[in-house]
Amino acid sequence: MSSDRQKKNVICESLFKNSHAIMLIIDPESGSIIDANPAALKFYQYSKKELIGMNISKINTLSEQELKQEMENSKLEKRSYFNFHHRLKNGEIRDVEVYSGPVEFNNQKVLYSIVHDITEKNRAQDILKKSESTIRAMINATKSLVYLSDIEGNIINLNTPGALLFNNSPQEMIGKNLNAFFNEPDFSKLKLLMDEVTETHNPIIYQKEHRKRHYEVTLYPVFNKSNQVDRICVFANDITDLKTTEKVFAAIETAGGICNEMTQPLQIIIGNLELLKLNIKNDDPNRLFVNAMLSQAERLGAITKKLTHITRYETKKYTKGNIFDINKSSGIK
Repeated sequence: MSSDRQKKNVICESLFKNSHAIMLIIDPESGSIIDANPAALKFYQYSKKELIGMNISKINTLSEQELKQEMENSKLEKRSYFNFHHRLKNGEIRDVEVYSGPVEFNNQKVLYSIVHDITEKNRAQDILKKSESTIRAMINATKSLVYLSDIEGNIINLNTPGALLFNNSPQEMIGKNLNAFFNEPDFSKLKLLMDEVTETHNPIIYQKEHRKRHYEVTLYPVFNKSNQVDRICVFANDITDLKTTEKVFAAIETAGGICNEMTQPLQIIIGNLELLKLNIKNDDPNRLFVNAMLSQAERLGAITKKLTHITRYETKKYTKGNIFDINKSSGIK
C-alpha cells in the first residue's frame, strides 16, 4: 500500500471515529453492518458488539425487497439521498435522511452512509402545516378581508374575500407583492403605514375608499421570537352601509334640530289661524282658505314631531327606488 493511500485511510478512519455525524458502513450484498462510529452507537443505543453484523433491515422499517432495491440504487450511484424511518433499540422510530454511496473498504466495495436525525425538523414542519391550516380556516371564517404580508408587502397568506376584492383567488396572490394590486399613490401610503407599524409596534386604523366602497383598515404588527415585527396582518371591513347610515342620521339630526326651532313659530301660526277662524262667519268664502292653511300647518307640525322622534332608519318603496319612511322610523303614525 502506498504512503499516500495509507495517509488517506488514516484520515478517513479518524473522521469516521471522531465525527459527531452518525456513520455506518454496510455490505450492499447482504445488508450487514460492517462498522459503525461512536455517534451511531449512541444514536441507535446498541453496543458495538450488538450493532456490528446486524442486518440493516432490523433498523430500517422498509421491507427487505424495498431496502435491497434502495441499496442497489446507492451501489450503482443512481441515488445518493434517501429519507427513511429508523428503529432504535428501545423501539422508538426516528425520521432520518441518509447520504449513501459506494466506497472501497478493505478491498471490498461497501456503502458508506451518513445519517441525519430529522425527526424534530419534520415534527416542526407538521406543526407549521397544521398551524397554517388552522390560520387559513380562521381567516376564511371571518367576513373581514384578511391579508398577511412581510414588512416589504410580500403576501404570505390571505382569505378568499380579500382576494375577491382584486378579482383574484388566494393562490394567484400569495407570493406576490401588494404593489401589484394597488396604484402607486395608494401603495406608497400603505407602505408608509406598514413602516410605522414596524417601527412603533403599534396597530394603525384608517379608512380607505376602493371602487366606491368604504373600508376600515387595521394594520396589526406580528412579532417573531426576537420580539421584532417581521409581518403585518391587515384586516379590512366594508363600512359603506355604515357610512351611508351615518350620513342619513346626520341629516336626520340636522333636520331634528331645525324642527325644534320650527315648533314655536308653527304653534304661533296655528294659534293665530284658530283665532282668525273664530272671527270669520261660516258662510264667508275666506273661511275655506283659513281651514286649508290650518290643515297644512297642523300637518307640518305632525311631520316636525315625527322627525324629532326618529329612533331608527327605515325605508319604503318609491318610483325611483327606496326613500326614507318617516312613519316607521319614528314609530308615530
